[in-house]
Amino acid sequence: MQPRVDGIGCAGFLFLVMILLVAAAGVIAPEEEPAVVGEPVALEATAQASTEMGPMVAVAGTGAPATSPPLVVVEAAPVEGATAPPTTAAAAATIPPEPEATAVLVEPAETLAPAIGVTSPLPTPITGLTRTVAAPILMYHYISEPPEDADIYREDLSVTPSAFREQLQYLMANGYTVVDLYDLVLGVSGKTSLPEKPVVITFDDGYLDQYTNAFPVLKEFGVTGTFFIITEFVDSGNPAYMSWPMIEEMAAAGMRIESHSKSHPDLSEAERDEAIWQILGSQETIAAHIGYTPRFFCYPGGRYTEETIEILQELDFWGAVTTAGGVMHSHENRYEWKRIRIRNTTTLPVFAAILNP
Repeated sequence: MQPRVDGIGCAGFLFLVMILLVAAAGVIAPEEEPAVVGEPVALEATAQASTEMGPMVAVAGTGAPATSPPLVVVEAAPVEGATAPPTTAAAAATIPPEPEATAVLVEPAETLAPAIGVTSPLPTPITGLTRTVAAPILMYHYISEPPEDADIYREDLSVTPSAFREQLQYLMANGYTVVDLYDLVLGVSGKTSLPEKPVVITFDDGYLDQYTNAFPVLKEFGVTGTFFIITEFVDSGNPAYMSWPMIEEMAAAGMRIESHSKSHPDLSEAERDEAIWQILGSQETIAAHIGYTPRFFCYPGGRYTEETIEILQELDFWGAVTTAGGVMHSHENRYEWKRIRIRNTTTLPVFAAILNP
């Protein structure tokens, strides 16, 4: 007997298989659509990452922040509803807005070395307010007893410590006020007022006895001295001259340290490059030791030319002193200010007389 095929049973079996297939398809997740670049979610995530990590490189077209150091800031056209990542103050000040993204190198502010000797340029005098003033600029060299074997120059340029003290006492007792060259140039330029009887005390060359004998007396009287330094003599450790630690100590105490060239040449015979090397080189060396850029120069041997003055102007020196005698000073002649040489033979009566020629 042949078995019978049940038609209803086959149809039911096929129907059951279809139901199972449909059920299985329902639990499979549909394929995700690709994210749209620039949608609010992506921008919000980028802004949050920027806030947490600081300035970074924004990769154009992806909205994804990079993790490289903050050396590049990217500027792009603003997207409505987006928050721009913060930039440094330096970047905001130096990078102009561009219609398209632009990468600009930005040095992190914390890595920049502080400028040495930030000193404002000489103020331009107010027309009609410049003036000529009588202000003796005293010129000293050695503050010590000359040795027995001293030549005529050493003998002539030596002022004993006792004579130096007497001269300062005379200034204090007779109404003089010690100012420095910065005070003087601002005064003749009409920018500040000067005391009734101003006087400037300067020392040439940087001899050791200026530190051992003059500096203590200046501190005792509470006055400022201006010391013109020959930098190569200090660099070489010449025992006849002050050392950098001594000079730095004086600067910290309020003394003015200014330039007297690198090696004391005759600048009237120097080529332009040599003169620049002598003037600028000594200025930069001093600035590296005292923390400000010196703005006054002392001509070695009192010798210079018009080109020397032009170089000083180009290097933004405020003025210079000579070895010529005189007490009258103005803004116009500030690169040729005269001085009074104090000698071994300058007795106190002579000292009093030359202050009031």
